[in-house]
Amino acid sequence: MNTPQVWDRHAINAELRRRGMTLTGIAKSAGLYSSACRQGIIGLSRPGAEAIAAALDIPFRTLFPTLYTRGRHDELDTTSTARRSGSAKVALILDATSGAP
Repeated sequence: MNTPQVWDRHAINAELRRRGMTLTGIAKSAGLYSSACRQGIIGLSRPGAEAIAAALDIPFRTLFPTLYTRGRHDELDTTSTARRSGSAKVALILDATSGAP
């Protein structure tokens, strides 16, 4: 019975070493910052993770099944919601235009 490959960061790093690739090399080839793939493998940079998946020719969702599952649009509490009163900078600008000393 064949068990499916489980891709964690250690397995991904091992596969990269087998193929003679480095995370920094993949990032630079993709036009990203040199640390993007190192951040991508731990869940901090989606472009870095996408570059790793492309370099290994493995579907993104197969390589990172549990990372990057929610986007900003899924969050209820973001700074762009209409419920917020705005920033302090906006309040200062409004005070200045209203003639307040």
